Amino acid sequence: MSKINITDREMGIIEEFADARSNSSGHYKSRGGFKRGDLIAGAMGELAVYKLLKKNGHDLAKPDFTIYETRNKSFDADLRLGKKRIHVKSQTKDSANRYGRSWLMQRHDPIFKGSGVNHYMVCTEVDQDTQEVEVLGFFPVSTIINKGLIGECKVPMFRMSKVAIYFDQLDENINKFSRWRIV
Repeated sequence: MSKINITDREMGIIEEFADARSNSSGHYKSRGGFKRGDLIAGAMGELAVYKLLKKNGHDLAKPDFTIYETRNKSFDADLRLGKKRIHVKSQTKDSANRYGRSWLMQRHDPIFKGSGVNHYMVCTEVDQDTQEVEVLGFFPVSTIINKGLIGECKVPMFRMSKVAIYFDQLDENINKFSRWRIV
């Protein structure tokens, strides 16, 4: 696990992005909108993973905080590291305390179809108060799928449309070498 701090300047950029996206229309609104706090947590997670990879000498583009129109929205990875596709999933510390470390995804997320060995899910826990992000590992998506580590949501109202990834299952089934080898 690795802790990354988000600076005040970076938080300003993230908050501007969250404000713009939470008020946007089209694709985002049709999916039920997004809570500002969730948008902030997601952007903090992406930036933390980017900073961790840069700190370890990797060359990659910064996270994309552009607001896209529906027709231009992509469901591709959040970050690219050569041929590797990095899908960042963030959870707030408050949510982790309430539900355990877990990350929700659309039940029919394209990541579950044809995700080869070059796709990684990076799970993060975000503390918005301290502006600190804990990166919990780079988990190979193919391993998550092959080992059946996709579970049902604990919250019944989400079960029709979402599935969950639980950290305790990742921790038990994916060794530390596998989850940190690309860093």
